[in-house]
Amino acid sequence: MRSFRRFALLCAVAAGSAVLAGPAFGARPGALLLPSTIQTPHFVVHYQSDLVNNAQFAITQTQAGDVAALAERAYTAEIADGFPAPPSDGVLGGDGRIDVYVDNPGALALTVPDNLAASPTTSYIELDGSQEIAMHQHTIAHELFHVIQLSIWQPLPFPAHLPDYWLLEGSAEWMGFRVDHYDPSFGIDLGPSDLSLDCRDPLGNNMCDLTDDYKNNGYSRWPFFEYLVEKYGTSFIRDIFTQAAAGAPAATSMSAIAAALAAKGTTLEDTYNAWITADMTAGYSVTALQSLKPAAYATVETGLVSGPLTVPKVAVNHLSTRYVKFTRGDNDASHLCYAATLNLSVAMPAGTYSKPVFYWDAKGSLPTALSVSGNTATAAIPWDTCTYPSNGGYLALSNASSTVNSIVDAADFTVTATLAVDTTKLTTPTPPPNPVSVNTPVVPVGAADVAPTLELFGPEILKLSATQTQLRLIVSSNGPGSVRGKLGSVDLGKVAIRGGSNDVRFTLPKNVLKSLRRSASASNVLTLTPLSSDGSASGAPLVRKVSVAAPKKPARRK
Repeated sequence: MRSFRRFALLCAVAAGSAVLAGPAFGARPGALLLPSTIQTPHFVVHYQSDLVNNAQFAITQTQAGDVAALAERAYTAEIADGFPAPPSDGVLGGDGRIDVYVDNPGALALTVPDNLAASPTTSYIELDGSQEIAMHQHTIAHELFHVIQLSIWQPLPFPAHLPDYWLLEGSAEWMGFRVDHYDPSFGIDLGPSDLSLDCRDPLGNNMCDLTDDYKNNGYSRWPFFEYLVEKYGTSFIRDIFTQAAAGAPAATSMSAIAAALAAKGTTLEDTYNAWITADMTAGYSVTALQSLKPAAYATVETGLVSGPLTVPKVAVNHLSTRYVKFTRGDNDASHLCYAATLNLSVAMPAGTYSKPVFYWDAKGSLPTALSVSGNTATAAIPWDTCTYPSNGGYLALSNASSTVNSIVDAADFTVTATLAVDTTKLTTPTPPPNPVSVNTPVVPVGAADVAPTLELFGPEILKLSATQTQLRLIVSSNGPGSVRGKLGSVDLGKVAIRGGSNDVRFTLPKNVLKSLRRSASASNVLTLTPLSSDGSASGAPLVRKVSVAAPKKPARRK
């Protein structure tokens, strides 16, 4: 689907090449080209069905009726969101209703202003009749929102204000997704986080992305508007255009957004940083945005031993973000792992308004904001040396400055990372999820269940302090089953185990602890016997000695 959209949904007021491919501004297609119409309360759809002269963009009456119905659905949804109904265009197109022309505009869809030098202005829509996606609900809702936008504010003068059209395209794309209920079949296409939020080439070229017009022209930044709406409601998007109209002709897209945010008691910089945190943690109510992970600019493997880590410097442009990904362990899950601390320090360039955030992308994790003092941000992140194949930690380095072409537009962030491993604290990865019960018949195969083979990590004599009441062992097993523990003649019970490393624990009775303090006692022999899953078979036992330190004698009074 993305291949269709790369050069699609280009608002005519924003794409110079698309303007040239279609009719001139104000010169609408006439009845000779599109003689047939379908009419609804708010729209007139103009089309033709000539398979001899115009077969490329010929459509049927049924298809034209579908376009009209989808346009009415979009109209109902967008007006219900609090946006103003577009004003009448007078007799242009025949009457005051919104005109939709199904022809060959040179792009998938266009919205063309009736007056390129006026703000606000009426406008009309053109759809490419040769492409089915042009008549999709998303496309029609997107273009209708352009009609509403231009009826409030058109960035002028054209083309000097081409950079402001990222606002029109990004918010219209948000509306397209909103009206079609975030239809996954249309494709959730997002731009890279290190693309500046407000990037749009003032010359109408490909300054923001050399190969993908969807990213180059601002469409891919629609999640920013989704974030604003989830925080402030749909009226906030209307407020942005109202602020732009009030500040015309000096208004820009960024000044309008900043003014609307100021009315909410916040700033563009704080809002950008908050959005980056929501974006990194997939903190949206929209399901389609909840499974996304940040794209890493650099990945750092933290390893198994204490010491400094090598992290490259990270350059970040204005209103953009780059992520450094930290992975735990060494990608080998066969060895023991220990608790650790990942110490981070970020030297931030002045003027970037950066608020670095760290996030471990596992269910239930919460983002950690680094503590900022001056131009330095620090954090001590709880860590370990285990291997987690599907998770990683992301450090977001944002440049929230809205200043273009300044010294903060290529700001270099220096990240210092150090791992501190605590080899006295064994730990394990998050255990696997509970097994799913499946009601399938059990087919006996006649073979007995087999007990697993165990390997015990640790010394031959297990030493406990005077206050410890629990034996903790790291046991490796070649398969599932259980292990029974006996200390002398005392049965410590059974513990279930799985294939791989297991953290096995036995609680010791008080009377056993007393006997263990007597050296050469037969009760200090620990026997671990592996059992099959059904308990019918036992394997070769492992034996260790256990000793308990005597409690310290109280100091004598002087």
